[in-house]
Amino acid sequence: MNHLASALLKQQQIVTKLLAGIVAGLCFMPAIALADDDKAPSSGRSSGGRGCGSNTRPAANVPALILITPNGQSGKTVSPRPTFAWFVRDAAPVPLEFRLYEQDGDRFVLVQAIKDKRLRSAPGIMVLSANDGLPELTVGKRYRWQVELVCNPSRPSSNLFAEATIEVVPLQAGLKTQLARSRDHLDRAKLYAQANLWYDVLKTAFTPVRSTTRLQALRLSVLDQVALDPTERQLLKASSIHPIQR
Repeated sequence: MNHLASALLKQQQIVTKLLAGIVAGLCFMPAIALADDDKAPSSGRSSGGRGCGSNTRPAANVPALILITPNGQSGKTVSPRPTFAWFVRDAAPVPLEFRLYEQDGDRFVLVQAIKDKRLRSAPGIMVLSANDGLPELTVGKRYRWQVELVCNPSRPSSNLFAEATIEVVPLQAGLKTQLARSRDHLDRAKLYAQANLWYDVLKTAFTPVRSTTRLQALRLSVLDQVALDPTERQLLKASSIHPIQR
């Protein structure tokens, strides 16, 4: 009986040591990051009012990152090469990353990620043309796009994210005819707006061209639909435009 009790005691000691080793090992394992497309809120805005390197919230709690989307909702386009734009609140430049996902069933699969040492945030509205390193999108497909402000490369959990969805739809015959009759790109933007094609209006509003009163009015109209309150509206409308050069 004493021999059996001794054997059981030794076995218990071995199990205790193994468990202690496992727990100690877990303490030194790096944190497991969530999939990139699970980090961002679906509102098209970064969470709260925190910015990179700041633990305090600025007045009015304006997000540090706002995607130029219709109040964070999904938008449509007939262009396989749309334009993407977002607002950056803070002046201090930080590395920036852009990702594009394609919907595959009930999940989104990464199509393209842009990580470039030269790609850094700038205060105001940053504009990325799909010609700059992004693949042509497919008609009938739904995509998710995401912007990340890299606050601390060694601590991903401190980075700021925002994301939105975009759907590429067929160009209807009636609209195609109307667009063909119009030579003025601002008149075409009105046709896109009537057809609820957000990203086509956005592309017209923020394509680098000579600024005119009509173009400025179009941009303000777009930003009006993005802002959630007067403070956001004021910041967005006063923003400089920064086309991304890659």
